[in-house]
Amino acid sequence: MKLPLLFRRDRSILKRPDAQDQVEKVLAESLRTMGQICAKVADLIEAQRLERQGYSQQQDFLRRVDQEKGPGPKKE
Repeated sequence: MKLPLLFRRDRSILKRPDAQDQVEKVLAESLRTMGQICAKVADLIEAQRLERQGYSQQQDFLRRVDQEKGPGPKKE
């Protein structure tokens, strides 16, 4: 995006037939980028919340301790 075009006194860019198309395209791309940024910020907040609860990394898994060590009951 060329910023000098925004500050020109001559508004010939708005007279072009594809000006609305360009504006919509830029708007759609900006919303997609904002969505990606919001997703990354949400992941960061979630990671901090989990870290405060005692989970240091997301790759850690919980182990069940209520299972018996031997073979389970036989199904007939």
